[in-house]
Formats: sequence, structure tokens, C-alpha cells
Amino acid sequence: MFYQESPPPPGLQPFVTQLWFVRAEPRARYEKILPGPSAHLILNLSDPYRLINPPDAGAAAASSEANSTEVSTGFYAGLQRSYLISENPDQLFNVGARLTPFGLAAFTSQPPSLFQNRVVDAESVFPGFQDLRQSLANAQPEQAFTALSTFLQQRLRPGYQTDPRTEKATEILARDDVEISVLAADLGISTSTLERIMMRDCGATAKAYSDVCRFNRMVNQAAALPKGSVPGRELLQLADYYDQPHLIRSFKRFSGFTPTEYLRVVQSYGAEYATFVPVDEVIG
Repeated sequence: MFYQESPPPPGLQPFVTQLWFVRAEPRARYEKILPGPSAHLILNLSDPYRLINPPDAGAAAASSEANSTEVSTGFYAGLQRSYLISENPDQLFNVGARLTPFGLAAFTSQPPSLFQNRVVDAESVFPGFQDLRQSLANAQPEQAFTALSTFLQQRLRPGYQTDPRTEKATEILARDDVEISVLAADLGISTSTLERIMMRDCGATAKAYSDVCRFNRMVNQAAALPKGSVPGRELLQLADYYDQPHLIRSFKRFSGFTPTEYLRVVQSYGAEYATFVPVDEVIG
């Protein structure tokens, strides 16, 4: 596996936090991509792969062919409140940008709420994105980072600035468990105003974003637990869930795994697969 990261140029900050490049053989046929505090713009330079909608546990199983979307050029994934499933090609070759939760608004006037819990063809959000694919067919990391950075810089909305209250709120929520009412008071605004500006700038309420961040922090810590850990007891110490049934329900909703299933899978692959979890079958 070859993976490299690069900070974005100053002109893309604070809207983009990281550029990344990967060429690798996938560890499994499928991959569960767990929700986190960022949005993603990804250019696919390999063969097409499929994004599969998670199975509905309350309905009869549908075929994955009928419940999926083929990705050939690239896609934009807004903030997610549940996991995604991808069926990988034989070789992975991608370059991508990790956006802050409010980053999309710097590039388009389309409301970020349109893309919450959605993955769409990048061309519909970033016109001209598909033209990058041909020019980067055999790219090395630095060439790919330069091309993607230039593309994004050319699409910045002139004079756009982030609401500093949104920027501060997302920074705090990504790091700490904070009551939304307390956070709003610290920012000098009402809870309803905080929820309104978060929805406007991020496409998600402060409460929804906080829940995703808390889960993301927990799974990254859980993936580093030593083998033999007791999932319920250990994970309850990592996150503010009031009892084990609450933990299991939340874990299942965000990841499709029970805590025990998650630890078994991720410990077999390693902590670097905490939020991109290899799986052999498309299951809950």
C-alpha cells in the first residue's frame, strides 16, 4: 500500500484540511466507510467501483446490484450520519481532498444540506472535475496534489468567508463532548441560532454533528484497544453513553456493527482501518 498526505495550500484553508493520495490493493472486496467530522471530494483514477446503500434491517434484503451506484470518475460525499459501503476494484488509485464540515460553501452556492447523508457525482457539484482524470492517469502524488489544489482554488467563491461562530463550533465539537446549550452560550448566541447557522453552513445541526464526532472519536480509540478487551465495558469508558444498550444501538446505527463485531474485524486488520473497515460480505 502506498499512501501519502499533504496539507492544502494556504488559499484553500480553512475549507480544506488535507489532500491525500493512495495506490493499493484492497484488503477485502468491500469496505465500510464510517461517518466522521469531514466531507470528502474524491477523484477515482482506477477502474470503476460501486457504492452500495446499507441494507435495511427492517426490510427484505435487496440485491446489492439494484441498491448501488457505479463510481467511475469521482464523487463528493457530504457529512454522513451512517456508514457507506464500497465494492472495491482490483486496484485502488485515488486522490482526494478532505473538507471541513463548512468547506463546501466556499465552492458552491448549493446548500450543504442537500448533500447530508448523500454521495453524488462530483461533476454536479464541482463542474470540470471529470477533466482532471485524463490529465492524472499516471500521476505521482505531488503532481496530483498540485492539480487538485489548482482546480479547487479556481473554484473558490470570490470574497467568501466562513462565519467564525460556525468555525469555532465545529472545532470544539470535533474535539470535545459539549452540551449544545453550553456551547451556544460560550459563543454568545442562542441554541436556536447555533442550530440555524450550523445547518446553513454545514448542512447538519449542531446536535447531529456532535453525535457523529463523538462516535468518530470513540471508534478511533476503540481500534487501538489491545486484543482481549471487553467491548461493552471498554467502550463505555471511551464515550459518554449512559448504558450498554444505548452504546450498542448507537454503534449499530453509525457502523452496522455491534461493538464486539467491530473490534473483532478491526483488530484483525489494524488500527489504521478504524474508519475504513475491510469486510468480505455486504452485511448490516
